[in-house]
Amino acid sequence: MNICVGGELDGQMIEKEGRLLKASDIDPSFKTEYYKQVFNRDNTVFLFWLPIGSDLHDMSEKVLNILRAPKN
Repeated sequence: MNICVGGELDGQMIEKEGRLLKASDIDPSFKTEYYKQVFNRDNTVFLFWLPIGSDLHDMSEKVLNILRAPKN
């Protein structure tokens, strides 16, 4: 999925190799830095970008809400 959760890029899908993403690479006025976090749900791997320094518990809840949302 590679969806950003939180920060200036919240909700955007960013395809990028590596484990780190600087929002300033997208827009120089942005400050958030993200790390790639792997989530496994029902034996399916999902990738999300989470802000460095964010609370992993809070971010995990947001990710689970995304994964539980009905597909359109």
